[in-house]
Amino acid sequence: METIKTATFEALLEFAVADGDGGYDFTLDGEIYKLKDTLEISGIAARKGYIIIY
Repeated sequence: METIKTATFEALLEFAVADGDGGYDFTLDGEIYKLKDTLEISGIAARKGYIIIY
């Protein structure tokens, strides 16, 4: 059985922490991503199989 993962964009934003250099450290499913803009979150989550609810 395949697991369907859903998340609201607002909930995903809570996993983005300012890094002090103008960017963000974003953690999803145990992986850390360096972001320049929080708008990158949607693409990362979609590639990991999430359905994003706006």
